[in-house]
Amino acid sequence: MSDLQGCREGMRREYRGSMVEDLVPRLRAALGGILPAGWRDAAPWGYPAQSELALITGVFAAQLPEQAVADIADSVMRRRPGSSLDSLADLAAIDPVDLRSVLGDRWGDSTVLGVPRRRADVIHESARLLAHTGIRTAADLQVAIRERTDEIQRLLLAVRGLGPGTWASIAYMVHAPIPPNDDVVALLREAVCGVEDDLDRVAAGELIRRTAHRLASDERVLSYGLHRVAEERSRALGMAAAK
Repeated sequence: MSDLQGCREGMRREYRGSMVEDLVPRLRAALGGILPAGWRDAAPWGYPAQSELALITGVFAAQLPEQAVADIADSVMRRRPGSSLDSLADLAAIDPVDLRSVLGDRWGDSTVLGVPRRRADVIHESARLLAHTGIRTAADLQVAIRERTDEIQRLLLAVRGLGPGTWASIAYMVHAPIPPNDDVVALLREAVCGVEDDLDRVAAGELIRRTAHRLASDERVLSYGLHRVAEERSRALGMAAAK
């Protein structure tokens, strides 16, 4: 990068930071009308020190109720006693057929909604791909998602049966906030008004981080709440358009 390019990039970052800081009070004021009551307690705690559980529950949590996901995690822990459950290489080494048993009788043979593929196979392939890139522990996955977001997203979305919602779910479960998707960006633009051209995904992510800090909340908790609202709005709009 030339000195001129570096200077311009620095100016862009400075402008973005100033713009985002000015938007924090607007978003704080708007959140009461956007997020449901109890949103601070709605985000799943996840498994920030157990990569295997973060991946497994992330795949299921995208489509199942919280209690069902907790039951699956309990099944995995009971069927693998003595394991730290923090090695994606170990998870990838389990035969997919055996993995169905590990997931439990009720959900081991379940398929992804809308895709005729077992969730056990989705989990196995995801673990194999991540381990192949050197990502094994929860700490590895947190750093990779935060610092190589686009690369890890492309890697996981290449897995048949793993979509954007599941990718976000895995990130939440391992405590690695991801940049907002287009639906969240649209929600934020509407909330703060008048910055349609400047509030891109990067700026939106920074806005969420700064606003969460001002609210004495965790970035992933606020991000989770906004993703849920944006997802519900998008689904409602899709249903309305289909009528």
